[in-house]
Amino acid sequence: PPAECGACVHQSFVRLSRSFHWLLVVGSFDSSALLVLAATAKTSSCMHRTAARCLTTLARGMIDLRRGHPPTAELPHAALAKACAAAATDLTSNAEAGLAIQYGAPRGCASHLDTLQRWLERRYGSMVRRDGLFTTNGASHGLELCAAALTAPGDEVVMEAPTYFLAAQVFRDHGLSIRSAPVDAGGLDVDALERALRAGTSRPKALYVVPRHGNPSGASLDKDRRAKLAALAREFGFYVFADDVYHLLDWSSAPLRRLLEYDAAYASGESAGGGDSSDPAAAAGGDTAALAIPDDARVVSISSFSKVLAPGLRLGWIEAAPSIVAAVARRGYVVSGGGCAPFTEQIVARVLESGDADTHLDAMRRRCRSRCDALLGALDDAADVLRPLCRPTGGFFVWVEILVEGVTAARLRDACAEDVAFLVGDACDCDGLPIG
Repeated sequence: PPAECGACVHQSFVRLSRSFHWLLVVGSFDSSALLVLAATAKTSSCMHRTAARCLTTLARGMIDLRRGHPPTAELPHAALAKACAAAATDLTSNAEAGLAIQYGAPRGCASHLDTLQRWLERRYGSMVRRDGLFTTNGASHGLELCAAALTAPGDEVVMEAPTYFLAAQVFRDHGLSIRSAPVDAGGLDVDALERALRAGTSRPKALYVVPRHGNPSGASLDKDRRAKLAALAREFGFYVFADDVYHLLDWSSAPLRRLLEYDAAYASGESAGGGDSSDPAAAAGGDTAALAIPDDARVVSISSFSKVLAPGLRLGWIEAAPSIVAAVARRGYVVSGGGCAPFTEQIVARVLESGDADTHLDAMRRRCRSRCDALLGALDDAADVLRPLCRPTGGFFVWVEILVEGVTAARLRDACAEDVAFLVGDACDCDGLPIG
């Protein structure tokens, strides 16, 4: 009977929560992993606002699996304190030459971008273009800038279903029409997207995807789908906004090339003007035709130090073909602002140069892998009622389906209210019309 099935699910989930609690005590699991439960019932678009509000409340002693946040106790406090102390000494000793506090260049502090390029090339194990980097105040800011520079009100944007639920509001703020595309264990269903494109049922200006260790699916887009998605973007003329914040949180045996590496303009050596000039007139000037974005510049990698270092830094980057970076750098807000984060850039550059960022990231990957293994093991123990979409090899997230007919995630949430808090799957619906 449904009531007994509900009790069965509840007992299994409480077993999971007890495992989480034990792991919490020994420091092996905490809110850096998010368990999301998928329900069959649909909810209204206000679910996104409701989900955002619910993240601010938590009963004392509750095990919270709703947030994709790094553990506070494990943030690199000592490494950042050391970098800040060194920066303070340099500022005291050498004034502006030691630590620049004047307006900065629109694209970012040149010394930081130099350091970032070297660090990313080493961590990614692939080419990173110095002229393709642009400093942001984090991934959400990068997404906001790309939407502003590369889309117009009324344009269509395709999002994954499920997706990072707070991203949808960024696109709505720009007057974009949201469509949804399905996700499976291999990430975005690129074949479904192709069918919609060729049938004319979807004509996007942009597509938003988390290609590696998806939020919230945990899935990764395989290499064949990556190549095909980049080819479709060129053929049908839409931009791909690749949210790459989890790419470096990877412990797989076969790392994947970033989606950006399939972008023809990025790989070809295409160049564009703008440079690192801090002169607003120079940054805004130039031949408009010469700065036009070519048809083969389609992919933008959007990333951040929020997951791999500390979210309070509010520091990230955009990486793309130089013509796309130039388009972002010509935004009035960017030109007028004198750079997004020149002070923080110089602090973080010291952390990168010292090797402390590598030490922190390597330790974080080991801890996240241990937590993921524990979570998947606990789910295996409840395999009769709960099933993960995939078995992640990185990131923060596991998407879990309920196998018992008649039991919704909302019902389970209420039944387990004294034990554990989790995000109901409907909250990760972008509320967009399906492309098919």
